Amino acid sequence: MTEPSAAAMDELWNLVYTSFRFPFLHAALRLKLFTLLKEQPGSTLEEITGALGLQERAGHVLMLGCCAFGLVRKDGDGYHNTAATDLVAGDPDEFMPVIIRYTHEMLYRPMSWLYESLVDDTNLGLDRELLAGSSATTLYELLAEDKNLEQVFTAMMDHQSRSVVEDLVNAVDFSSYHKVLDVGGGTGTNAIGFAQRWPHLEATILELPNVAQMANERIAESGLSERVRAVGTDIWQDEFPTSHDCVVYSRFLEIWSPEQVRTLFAKTYRALEPGGHMVIVACAQDDEETGPTHAAFMSAYVQAIASPEGRTYTPREFERWYTEAGFEPMDRQYPGRFDVILRARKPVAG
Repeated sequence: MTEPSAAAMDELWNLVYTSFRFPFLHAALRLKLFTLLKEQPGSTLEEITGALGLQERAGHVLMLGCCAFGLVRKDGDGYHNTAATDLVAGDPDEFMPVIIRYTHEMLYRPMSWLYESLVDDTNLGLDRELLAGSSATTLYELLAEDKNLEQVFTAMMDHQSRSVVEDLVNAVDFSSYHKVLDVGGGTGTNAIGFAQRWPHLEATILELPNVAQMANERIAESGLSERVRAVGTDIWQDEFPTSHDCVVYSRFLEIWSPEQVRTLFAKTYRALEPGGHMVIVACAQDDEETGPTHAAFMSAYVQAIASPEGRTYTPREFERWYTEAGFEPMDRQYPGRFDVILRARKPVAG
């Protein structure tokens, strides 16, 4: 038998050790190690354990792991943040600290059930971890029941939505639209962003009733209640309101099956004015289904946690399905790091 190369073995061991890297990142963030090293770079092990309230043994474990996994660097007896961990050394409500907390509380343990979720083709990570001891049967029922998880999830979604809406309003000119329907629009980040950017525009959000209530509160705080509103509805039982010239799906279609996505596109076609546009913002998997990493992360998240039916789709699949519904393709854009934006038009004669 041929001996494996040292490089191949090193790569394999790195893959095994990767599962330990995130717990060190989360623990260090929660202990405020990175904040300490930003304020007092070059702190020694004794100074760090004293400042963080750790025993000597725990301090050794923490700093060894943080050094080994590239979270901090050691210069002589002093420790320093890396350029990456310096980014999470400030406000805990900034984007990356929120993502780390969300990953710890909602993803890390459930993702250990990926094998079982793949074999059974359902989201067992949700069932075995997050729903244990709860009367909820879905992630969204759980969020309505568990206020801590709802806060964690909502904080993550607010940050994601702000990033998405920034890319969206810079990539797509909404000035020609008058009434926008945002299906699954969350707590209103997209719709508020549209209305603030284009003062003539009106927007309606379709959401679950509890989410719609939160959205309307945010809309009122933004002073936009005359032009933006959220409606609690069942998107599968109810037809979409008509008279809109643009329908938006932003990071929403991934949780539904291909058949359900086709149903939504058919409903969208019926609801849109002739000549109206459908705008899709989706996690950007490439058409060859080989990446990128974020698309693989999103697909595994949907499989193990978010949905028993959805996955990450290719832009080509969306284009085929909306063409089947009667839409004409317009364009495909990649404005940011994670998403693709697709636009389609309902024919004027349709």
